[in-house]
Amino acid sequence: MRLALKYFFLLFFTLSIVPGCFTQYKTELEQQKLKSIPDIISYSKNYDGHLQGLASDFDNFIFWSHTKQLVKTDLTGNILKVIDVPFHHGDLEFYKGQIFVAVNFGKFNEEPGLADSWVHVYNADDLSFSKKYPVPEVVHGAGGIAIHDEKVMIVGGLPEDGNYDVNFIYEYNLSFNLQKIHELASGFTYKGIQTACYFKDYWYFACYGNLEKGYFPKVLKVKENNNDDLELIQSFDVDMSYGMIGLKGDEFLFSNRNLDSTLRKSSLFSFK
Repeated sequence: MRLALKYFFLLFFTLSIVPGCFTQYKTELEQQKLKSIPDIISYSKNYDGHLQGLASDFDNFIFWSHTKQLVKTDLTGNILKVIDVPFHHGDLEFYKGQIFVAVNFGKFNEEPGLADSWVHVYNADDLSFSKKYPVPEVVHGAGGIAIHDEKVMIVGGLPEDGNYDVNFIYEYNLSFNLQKIHELASGFTYKGIQTACYFKDYWYFACYGNLEKGYFPKVLKVKENNNDDLELIQSFDVDMSYGMIGLKGDEFLFSNRNLDSTLRKSSLFSFK
C-alpha cells in the first residue's frame, strides 16, 4: 500500500455568487465537522497519474480518485483504504452509499471511435467493486460524473483542434440508459470538461486551461431550463479541474495542478 506521505494541498474556495457543489443526502457538513477539516490535508500522494476528482458523503469521509487508485480518508486526510483500479479512472461521485467513477479505457480528446467509456461502481464502505456500465455515447472519453435526484451527468474530453464550440453533457438515468445529449454553448474549453458536481438547482463543470495556447481554466455554472436543456449561466476563469466538493455555504474544497505548495481562501474576484 502506498503510504509515503507528502503534502497535497487543497483549497477552501469562497464564492459569493457560486454556491458549493453537493451530492445526494446530506448537502453540507455540520459546522463542527467542517471545522475539523484542516487547511492542509496530508495524505499519501504516491499514486500513479494525478488526482482526478474528489467526493464526500458529507458526514465522515472524503473519496479521492487518481488515475489508477481510489482512496478513502476521513475528513482530516487519514488514509482508511487504498485500492488499485484500471487505467484510466477519472472524476467520481458519492451517491446513496456507492462511488460512481467515470472511466475511459481508450483515447481521450479524439474524434469518435477511439474512446472506450464506462462507469464503474464501488461500495463506499470498503471500496469493493460492485458493477460497471458501458456509456459508449461519451465518444471523446468519459472523464467526469455528477448525480442529482437520480439524474446522472457524464462529461469528458474534446478534440484539441479547437473546432468544437460546445461541450457535450451526456444525461443518463441510474440504469445508465442514455436520456439526452446536451450541447452546452460554452465555447471551446481545453480538453473538454474534467470534473462535475451539483448544488441548489445548478450543475458545475470544471475545465483545464492551457495558457500557452491561450485557454484559461474554467468553471461553468449551468442550469436546466424549462425544456430540460442545459443553459450556461456564467463562466469563471478559475481552476478547479482536479476535483471539487462543496463544503458549506459558499466554500469549496478543491484542487488543481498548481497546488504543489499553495493553499488559499479566496473570493472569486481575488482568486488568481
